[in-house]
Amino acid sequence: MWAPPATACSRERVIAYTGSTWTQIVVAFSIFVPVVVTAVLAVVFLRGAKNDPDEQRLRRAQEDYQTRRER
Repeated sequence: MWAPPATACSRERVIAYTGSTWTQIVVAFSIFVPVVVTAVLAVVFLRGAKNDPDEQRLRRAQEDYQTRRER
């Protein structure tokens, strides 16, 4: 389907002229939004690992080992 090009005097901004463009937009969002959300959640949960008691105990044990080794 042909549509006339948007002109400077048109009031509304046209995002898509055809259904296939809308399909491409929906597919792009359905791919990138979950990836971004997963990355954000990974950062949030991995930063919380710093306060994990097991991690703290492991760090203390490594520090103790290093101090004993340097003597």
